[in-house]
Amino acid sequence: MDLGERINPITKLQIKEIELRNGERISLKIPRTVYPPREDSFLLKEILENLESGGKAMEIGCGSGILSIILAKNGWFLESCDINPYAIAAAKKNSESASIHERINFREGGLGDEGFAIPQNTKLIFWNLPYLNPPSSDEPRLEWIEEASMSDLGDKGWGHQLADFLEINQENLEPDLLIILLQRKYPISPSTTNYWIELGWSHRIIKSIWIYDEKIEIVAYWKPGQGTSILFLEECQSTMEEVKKLPNIGWQRVSANNQIEGRGRRDSIWISDKKDLTGTWNIRKSILKSIKPGIIQIIVGTRIAGLLEEYCKWPNDICDKNGKKIAGILIEMDNQDECLRIGVGINHARKNIPGVETQGWSEKMPGTTKMNLLKKVDAALSTLFEEHKLLPSNLLSDKIEIESWRGISKLLSRGYSLKISNEKTRVVGINDYGQLITICRGNEVIIEDLNNLNWLF
Repeated sequence: MDLGERINPITKLQIKEIELRNGERISLKIPRTVYPPREDSFLLKEILENLESGGKAMEIGCGSGILSIILAKNGWFLESCDINPYAIAAAKKNSESASIHERINFREGGLGDEGFAIPQNTKLIFWNLPYLNPPSSDEPRLEWIEEASMSDLGDKGWGHQLADFLEINQENLEPDLLIILLQRKYPISPSTTNYWIELGWSHRIIKSIWIYDEKIEIVAYWKPGQGTSILFLEECQSTMEEVKKLPNIGWQRVSANNQIEGRGRRDSIWISDKKDLTGTWNIRKSILKSIKPGIIQIIVGTRIAGLLEEYCKWPNDICDKNGKKIAGILIEMDNQDECLRIGVGINHARKNIPGVETQGWSEKMPGTTKMNLLKKVDAALSTLFEEHKLLPSNLLSDKIEIESWRGISKLLSRGYSLKISNEKTRVVGINDYGQLITICRGNEVIIEDLNNLNWLF
């Protein structure tokens, strides 16, 4: 297809040169209606240039073709699409100029078109999502081709549409498929990360920048386990013991419908029934080089408390606004094992336990089944700890400690406080061991455990 630049002013070309990290320069010819490389494109370029070759990839909304060309230069084979016919024509010519056209199949079309499909054996899908809010009826509009490349959908964004498509076609996807999306965080876009979380996807924010008054993020999504499923048991003594039997390969976890002898801190008994959620996850001990067990316990509690829309209470409980216990987190490890174990127990409903006021997730989330909640918990832990071969680990200790402190502070901000040995104490922070830093009678006191400690609700 001829770009028609000599006879049609809509396709008037601009020439843009892009330098790759190895110093090679790519010259692009871009018609006016085709989205050119901009700040958001260069953000994606930085990420894609560092991806090792993983086989087959797909780009949705390829525009000038520059991102597909970059990935092809890294050894990938690509299927790349765009609804703009001028974009496809330009991308083909640009790939030919870059001498990489044999690795890329450009085709007209996009998500939502009849016949749209993810090619077999695809390991990576990436998309610079249109993230501008669609114009209202009384606002000026771009031409439809330009509008489609820049504006998101109204009620349900393109990111949500993609998530739905992948859910429907999950059986045809590679288990370790990675999705990389560039999306807008602020102002809130019609395409949100929360939608993927609700569907049980793990996610990792790879990078974010502010472009004027907009915060743009690159977010990676994958399915927890990457093909390794949760081991479900109808009944067991303790999921903590059962998970020890699983291989030390990949993302291993076990959940029981009925746990007979669950345990809490200091070998206390965790009382549960068949409606409760109980499970244990194996986590590689190498994580301890960055994060101490006490912080791991708090960050897990913080993330799960967020799922339940409740509060993380130091050191390992999740409670409602009145201090009633909903869930508990337990970290265990043995010297001879390669993994530490994270045990999670969440009440479905309140229980009659002497000396302990309890509540369950069904009080605030009556429509959430145990299976749906388990998928969300699994994704939350996978987001923190699971490794994906295409992703660098970004589990930075300082960020995790800040988030952990914020999680604990949420409860403290309601006016709750501590008494230690009958002395009222003010909590001012946590250290990198996950211990509480408090002020009592003007002196700093480090709290390591629950001995002589009472929460005042």
